[in-house]
Amino acid sequence: MQGAGDMLRAVVPVAAMALLAATVLFNPFLAWVNSHVAPMSGSIVSVMQGGIVISALLLGLFQPVALAARWWTLAALLVMAVLLTSAIRAQFNPKILGDVLLIPAFILLGTALRADLFRRSVLVMQACILLVGMWELARPDQYGAFFNVVDYYVNTRGYDADAFWAGGSLFLSSERPGGRLLLNGFGFHRGSSLFLEPVSLGNWAVVVTIFTAACWRELSRWGRAFMVASTFALLVICDGRLGMTVILLFCLYLPLCRYLPDRWSAIYLPVMLGLLWLGDAFGLLMPNGDNFAGRLGIGLHALGTMDAAALLGVSPEFARLDDAGWADFIQSQSVLIALGLWLALSLTGFGRAPGDRMAKHGTMLFLILCLPISNSLLSIKTAALMWALYGFCFARGRRAADSTPPA
Repeated sequence: MQGAGDMLRAVVPVAAMALLAATVLFNPFLAWVNSHVAPMSGSIVSVMQGGIVISALLLGLFQPVALAARWWTLAALLVMAVLLTSAIRAQFNPKILGDVLLIPAFILLGTALRADLFRRSVLVMQACILLVGMWELARPDQYGAFFNVVDYYVNTRGYDADAFWAGGSLFLSSERPGGRLLLNGFGFHRGSSLFLEPVSLGNWAVVVTIFTAACWRELSRWGRAFMVASTFALLVICDGRLGMTVILLFCLYLPLCRYLPDRWSAIYLPVMLGLLWLGDAFGLLMPNGDNFAGRLGIGLHALGTMDAAALLGVSPEFARLDDAGWADFIQSQSVLIALGLWLALSLTGFGRAPGDRMAKHGTMLFLILCLPISNSLLSIKTAALMWALYGFCFARGRRAADSTPPA
């Protein structure tokens, strides 16, 4: 029995890390299969993603009750809420359930991660993403022929091929109408690397910035230098305007978060809403502008014009709200689930360790900065690492608290 327990303790962290790597790799793998072996479909992608999420949830069965109970309870409540809103709408969309279950699933996965394996694996993933991104910029023709992003998104996401106005086999946002911000004049497109589209690569850069802050003390000097340099390179590759802004803010703010109780992160949501409404009242937001202020205006307008059915997540028709992530989440889940999740996540205690506090503040702040202008952060490609880091730091804080003798 003891031998079986030791084997289980050795296998679970490896399985957790393999699943986390799969969240980044399964889309490029399916794109390659779609391009070279057989056409893929949206149902195949959904089954693959659903299998990863369910497997992550099941890893929670092997975790101590003190670490897993609240997240299994949260998962059960989310399932019941989605089934209730689906019954009222008289339609059930598995994607809605999968999107919301992703959060407790990867928090549970994060509680199973072993610290040294987690750090090494993220560094390896970062190196692979950087190398593929550099290859993409240097030889976009080879990258396009290898993954054929256009065909993959047409076959699996229902995109119209004519919408890919940038030309070639790359994602439709691989070019900006007004040119690049960071490498304008060099003739490069916006890179995507293993994510197949640029926005997720920018989100990844922000998430690994939070990871670097959380694990700074445990990383070697070379590991720190690599994470800093490679993250900057990824921002340049994807022309990450939002990512660059958020990371610069984090460089100033996250060091202060070492001294701030992690539960104070709950105030970010009301503060952001207040600032946006104040900015709108003074005419600083432009709902139709193709810039940062315009995107914020679009997000605030979408939130403010939702009717009662949309707010409660029971409207039978969904508006297309790619540029208003929080409104998109609310219309599919309900404002009650959105607020409940925010409170559950922000008020969960992480302890006093500086890295854990920075991870908690960074995660909650990134949600508030990203969701008003995009629903891209809901994608498993980058959300999985973010919630796994959340779960890892939560478990690390709890274990530290349990090992501290009472005063």
